Amino acid sequence: MERQKKTALVACVVSLMLAATGCSSASSQAEQVGDGSGEATLSFMTSEPKSIVPQKDPGSQIGMALCANLMEVNSETQKLEPLAAKSVTSDDAQVWDIELQDGWTFHDGTPVTAQSFADAWNATATGSNAWQGNGTFVSFEGYDKMNPLDGGKAKASELSGVKVVDDTHMEVTLKAPNRDFPAILSTNPTCPMPQSAFDDETGYDQAPVSNGPYKFDSWEHNQQVVMEKWDGFKGAEGFSGGAEKLIGKIYTSVDPAYTDMTAGNLDMIRNVPATMVDKASSQLGEEALYKVAIGSKQQTLQVPAYVDELTSPALRQAISMSIDREAIATSLLKGHAEPSDSLVPPSLESYVPGSCEACTFDPKEAKEILADDGGFEGTLTIESNSNSDQQLVQAIAKQIQDNLGIKVQMKPMLGTELSERRNNQKLEGAAFGLWGWSYMSPDQYLSQYETGGDGNLATGYSNPEVDKLLRAARAEMDDGKSTELFKHAEAKIIKDLPAIPLFIPTDYGLQSKCAVLNDVQGDLQYYRAGYGC
Repeated sequence: MERQKKTALVACVVSLMLAATGCSSASSQAEQVGDGSGEATLSFMTSEPKSIVPQKDPGSQIGMALCANLMEVNSETQKLEPLAAKSVTSDDAQVWDIELQDGWTFHDGTPVTAQSFADAWNATATGSNAWQGNGTFVSFEGYDKMNPLDGGKAKASELSGVKVVDDTHMEVTLKAPNRDFPAILSTNPTCPMPQSAFDDETGYDQAPVSNGPYKFDSWEHNQQVVMEKWDGFKGAEGFSGGAEKLIGKIYTSVDPAYTDMTAGNLDMIRNVPATMVDKASSQLGEEALYKVAIGSKQQTLQVPAYVDELTSPALRQAISMSIDREAIATSLLKGHAEPSDSLVPPSLESYVPGSCEACTFDPKEAKEILADDGGFEGTLTIESNSNSDQQLVQAIAKQIQDNLGIKVQMKPMLGTELSERRNNQKLEGAAFGLWGWSYMSPDQYLSQYETGGDGNLATGYSNPEVDKLLRAARAEMDDGKSTELFKHAEAKIIKDLPAIPLFIPTDYGLQSKCAVLNDVQGDLQYYRAGYGC
């Protein structure tokens, strides 16, 4: 691709075209009774939200339903396409021109303008606000002045790289070229916000107004969040779903949600634990299982650089080699996962088979490596989300303890607490977690190992050579050359093992008779589900 030519938005992004995945209804399940209103209602499993504002909880399925980004992946074409934007273009991948669609409004009827995006981005990028979406703006010019690394007072309140030209035009300047910028504009932290969000922040937190296919109706804390289809949404069908009403039912773990589904009182569950898949197939029927077509997720042990007793790469290598991934994948996970041997999943072009040599099970060598490193006298703590995968974490902990001969302690907690501890560098040990992409790019995995990168707070890893390679990979518009640079970056990171690759889970969702799940480049999104009754 020639640099001097005006680069069209989709051409700048590494995209993978997928065939639309069909799914049948679960005939063995009880007839879904809905909410008794006669509307086409679908319900889904969620936990009690820390926030339902998209910028404050970027991974929220509720936030995804409420928000329409400038760019989005169309579930029918599996391509990144303009949504609230009319075009996103650049000559050099560093300065980007954005033109908005005409006539878009928020759910309250107020217009969506370029200023609506700029105001939301500035608020999210303000470090003192402590919104989880903050890291999305790391690459924007001016971010550093709003987020001083020394923890001092911010020197700016707005991103200098964001300029509003008029109501439908804006210009964004990045600190360095980034080929993935149009894809970044498909993520929740880049949603717009109306003026009402800043006039009454407390009220807005409880009843947000956005511009997406569903609008907020009610939030009964620890019970449910209700959203209704918004007639004013101007996006195509590939950006929305078929339900007239969406109900996020709140559970503390997947087990009671599964019980409700077997009783016909719940329509959708995503990220189904591998230990539950066979049971669900038997009890609900194979039609209830939805297998995501492309693997976008990876389970890892993230090891913080700020925990003194875990800083040794040799210790991390020994821990990794003490885990029999193949045995766990075959027995406990019933074949619904495969061992991971890289910091990126096999579905990406930059994947190099076997790049993690320390991911090979060898307990004898692991003990020798640990002994040569001076041993380990303390207790390895593994922090994890108590709502999921506890059997898996227990199996991993037992193998490390038995095969390496060190003490291992599990520390389960609510997902919101684990997220807060990771984001504020309060971890006391390794953290077990599931990592996936917001858009399809190796940068979504490797940028968390860049100094100051998005997600870097979890490990605090820093390597100047890695930083240089990642910046070069983003700036390279030739797909092949960019892929090679990402490969070189991963090769350097894997030597230090700031995160230990564990498994690539086969991703399943559960759907009732009335729910027709759709995936978007490897991610199940409840609000995209069709209504099948």
